[in-house]
Amino acid sequence: MGIITRRLLCVLLLFALCLGNTVEQGWAKEREIFVEEAWAWIDEGEVRFQAQLSGTPDKVELSVSQGSVSKIRSFHEESQISLAVMPMDDSPIQITMSIDDAEGPLRSWELSLPEHIEPTVEIIKIKKAPWDEMGSDQEEPLTLVEREGEDKNKNEAPAEEAEHKQDQDQDASDEELSRLAEEFYAHFSSENKPGEAELRNREVRFEVEPNDTLGSKSDWLFDGKDSHGKISSKDDVDFWKIRGTTKGQMNISLTDIPANEDYDLYVYDEGEGELARSEQHGNESELIEGLTLEKDKWYYIKVVGKQGSFSKNYYYRLRADFSADHGGGGKADGYEPNDTREAAYKLDAYNRKIVGNLHSKTDVDFYSLSFPLSSTVEVSLKDIPTGMDMDVFLLDEAGKVVASSAKAKNSDEHIIFNAYPGTYIVKVMASKRSGFTANSYSLYIGDRTIPVILIPGVGGSRLEVEQNGKRSEIWLGLGDSLIGINDPKHRRLLSLEPIKPNSIDVQPVARDATIHPEKDDFYAIEYLSYAPFLKELTEQYYSMVKELEKAGYKKHRTLFALPYDWRYSSTKNAKLLKEKIDAALKASGANQVHLVAHSMGGLLVKETLLSNVSYQRKVNRVVYMGTPFLGSPRAYQALKHGYNFSIPWLDEETGKVISSYAPAVYELLPSKKYFESVGFLKRSNIQYYTYDDFLKDKNIRLDYAPLVRHGGQMHEKWDNKTINVPQYSIVGTGQVTLLGYFYDSFYNEWSPILDPGVGDGTVPYMSANYAQKDMKKRYYVKGEHAKLPTIPEVIDQVTRLLQGDDELQPGLRNAPDQNADYLYYIIAQDDKSFPEVTIHKSGQTFTLDVNKKEVREDLSIEYHDRIVVIHVRDGEDLEFQPPVAVEGAEPARFLIKRFSSDDSERYKETGRRYVLDERGLAEVEQTTDSNDV
Repeated sequence: MGIITRRLLCVLLLFALCLGNTVEQGWAKEREIFVEEAWAWIDEGEVRFQAQLSGTPDKVELSVSQGSVSKIRSFHEESQISLAVMPMDDSPIQITMSIDDAEGPLRSWELSLPEHIEPTVEIIKIKKAPWDEMGSDQEEPLTLVEREGEDKNKNEAPAEEAEHKQDQDQDASDEELSRLAEEFYAHFSSENKPGEAELRNREVRFEVEPNDTLGSKSDWLFDGKDSHGKISSKDDVDFWKIRGTTKGQMNISLTDIPANEDYDLYVYDEGEGELARSEQHGNESELIEGLTLEKDKWYYIKVVGKQGSFSKNYYYRLRADFSADHGGGGKADGYEPNDTREAAYKLDAYNRKIVGNLHSKTDVDFYSLSFPLSSTVEVSLKDIPTGMDMDVFLLDEAGKVVASSAKAKNSDEHIIFNAYPGTYIVKVMASKRSGFTANSYSLYIGDRTIPVILIPGVGGSRLEVEQNGKRSEIWLGLGDSLIGINDPKHRRLLSLEPIKPNSIDVQPVARDATIHPEKDDFYAIEYLSYAPFLKELTEQYYSMVKELEKAGYKKHRTLFALPYDWRYSSTKNAKLLKEKIDAALKASGANQVHLVAHSMGGLLVKETLLSNVSYQRKVNRVVYMGTPFLGSPRAYQALKHGYNFSIPWLDEETGKVISSYAPAVYELLPSKKYFESVGFLKRSNIQYYTYDDFLKDKNIRLDYAPLVRHGGQMHEKWDNKTINVPQYSIVGTGQVTLLGYFYDSFYNEWSPILDPGVGDGTVPYMSANYAQKDMKKRYYVKGEHAKLPTIPEVIDQVTRLLQGDDELQPGLRNAPDQNADYLYYIIAQDDKSFPEVTIHKSGQTFTLDVNKKEVREDLSIEYHDRIVVIHVRDGEDLEFQPPVAVEGAEPARFLIKRFSSDDSERYKETGRRYVLDERGLAEVEQTTDSNDV
């Protein structure tokens, strides 16, 4: 071979390789299927779903789930996917799309149904539907919410998921029926009408026109076998014939009636006399049971559309089942008579495994059970004999079907349902397709209490420190925190710093110490201090835990606590909540939990469920107490001036040091929506700073911008995204609450703005009351923020909500009380030094001191740098002692504003203004500009 020839062969080989690679890459590109657009809408009571694909895959599967029931429909070589869904109730529907060569789902959506939907089926049904060119422009559109994270077509119980896939065996898909029909009609036609022998051994039987008269032209029907037909015009009538092969009873069922159509069923004898009829409304299945069957007699069945109803595209299913007279299904079991709901056999906690039987095709067995707490109910029906097809239903006390399982043939049936307390009925019956044999079945009914997880807020978990091999309390370490301004331990051990400049990831300043929540979960959240004289003052969840235990919950089995290091971001603590949810599910055996959250704990719940969408289906209800949905100005106070976390003896400066780089505190800052709704930092009487000003203006911005931006980004998600879990909020009111700051010319510095007793003292009303459409209900109680979980009326409302009762309980209101009583003073010194003013009250005298923490039961004192706010709890006016003139020194001069619910409207916003000097207290006349003296 010459060199030219060899070179030519090499060139051809390289060309072939390149061509091969090009073809392979082009083929792979063609197989990159994605959803271009998807729509959902309501059409005459059905849910319609359509999706336009970018290509035409070999096979697409749609899994449609509602509650614990799933259905699957396949599409072959189609780029336009169109489906009709008949829902079984008003709960959300999940739709997952998969293609045959992909590892995971292509897309997954969830949609919520409107309240006016009235389901007409006991179990969800789906079917292919014609493509609607107007699918994107419908009168009742539904919102498709993208589902993120792990495979969303998993049901709550893994075993249930595998069983539901067997539903494909129960209903032959439309395309499979079409294929079988083509094969059938290739052999048979009106000229070549099949005989009995030819049909009996065929896989599937179809009608052969003409069959519109009773007699020899009627199509064949056989005992225990399905046949299919179409009512293809308004004048079409189908007749079928069947011969009795035994003496006994015959049941006839007409199912798979097309959506929006209405077919009726009639039975006649050989003399054309009517024996029975079934005329159910709409496309409900028609059923005639217990018809007397004589051996060798002919029976004729008519299928006809009511009032001209017909469908050219969809087949109905017709079936007859014989049962011979052989003495019934054996000896009645020990649970009889239990043939009606009223006669249901009552089960107790120790009798949940049953061996029963149906002694005839029409026999029905009912069992009742009751439970006092919200529970996951499991019903399992097994050991169904060959020849029988049994279904099981769960009914509420009124008889409404709340869950069901209806698999084909003698497959095991299984129900998982999350139920609120009460009495429920389990119904066992033969399906419409079932034959009859002597039988016994095994039934198990169990209930497992849905567990409750209690979640505290910022500062609400006791923390321990491990240092030099020793463990001790650090939050709140009583001996250290009572030192007040000389408390170095809290500041040194609890302070954080960025791991590198401009990072939002932080680490402890003290590298030689490890901080973590108390090992005993409940010990960590029931009280912040266990010192006898401080327990009542620092109680959190103790009373609520005791009440839940009285109701029947058990610690570490159905009742759980989530202490966590509240300094860190909710993104980090969300991992702990996920682990706690999984641990609670494992310990209780239930498949959902309840979450009860106080304050920032509610934001932790939102972060966990929004960032881990799959966990939403693991949560039955969320109850919030005083959650700052839009943030709280107290976080700004903590970072600017210092804050005591509602712990009276804690020094504000200690709070500032702990807060400086604590991501959680930044996540509590007022959000952009708070700025837009309420205003926060006031520029003048009529102007507020915008959120952008807050981020940029050097007069008001905070020092560490990365964490400020991070907190804002978190709120963009929390404030605007919804959660597919029922949520309830308890809002505290009646306490004077910090709303923000403004530059007050009376004090010549930034002064706090407080509301007239609308909020809870820590969280402004607007923030705690904020809700989107996913909030089911809100309740209002007069109470202080930190004390909300301890208020008996709140505990009662929470307990009721956990049992599915959302009615308003005594002591709470459906609307906030706008008539709060309050009296507070804002005090400053005109030289901008700390106002060391002397005060007389109730026969006692004390002096505000920059180096001393003043703690009193009748007063609440808060510090905003050099401005002091004194809240008078009992409404008794304060007396101010004139400062004593000191020779050679400038006399002290104090500026005081007094705000009272007893004042006239003139003073509600600005307060009454006073100047206190050596001459005494003198009221200041206010000018037109309320910011001027």
